Amino acid sequence: MSRQKRLYFNNAIYHITIRGNNKQAILRTEEDKKSFLNTLNKFKARFKFKLYAFVLMDNHAHLVIGTNNHINISKIMQAITLSYSQKFRRKYNYTGYVWQGRFKSNIIEGDKYILECVNYIHNNPVRANMVNDIRNYTFSSYHFYHGIDSSIKEDIQIDRFDLS
Repeated sequence: MSRQKRLYFNNAIYHITIRGNNKQAILRTEEDKKSFLNTLNKFKARFKFKLYAFVLMDNHAHLVIGTNNHINISKIMQAITLSYSQKFRRKYNYTGYVWQGRFKSNIIEGDKYILECVNYIHNNPVRANMVNDIRNYTFSSYHFYHGIDSSIKEDIQIDRFDLS
C-alpha cells in the first residue's frame, strides 16, 4: 500500500514533528542539539522559511515553520534531516536510519491554534519530566519569546510570532 501524498500550501504555517528511529535519542548531547540548530539556521537562510518556534528533545523535535511560495515543506525537511543525519552518522559511527519514517506535519490555521501549538511545544520538556520549569530548559524557543537569556541565542534565529 503506497503512502498518501502530502498536500502543499503556499505561505502555510506547519507544526512539524520528527522522531529518532525506534524512538532512539538522536539529539543526545548539548553539542548534538547545537549542531541541529546550526543545521536549521543553514537551511533557514537557504530556503527563506520562517522558524516561529521549536523544542529539541533527546529523541524528537517540534518545529513551527512558515513556508513561502518558492519551496514546499518536504524539500525543507528533507534537507534538514539529511544534513543532520550525515553529521550524526559520522559522529557516532552509526549506520542505518536516523529518523523514524516521514516527518509529521499539521497545518496551523488561525492565531488561537498557533498560540496553543507554541505553548504545547514549549511545555514538552515539562511534560516529559526533563525539567520542572520551562525556563530551565535551554533548547526551546521559549527564551526568545520571554526575553530570557539563553546560551543558544547565537545559534538560531527565531521569527517571532506575536503571542500577545
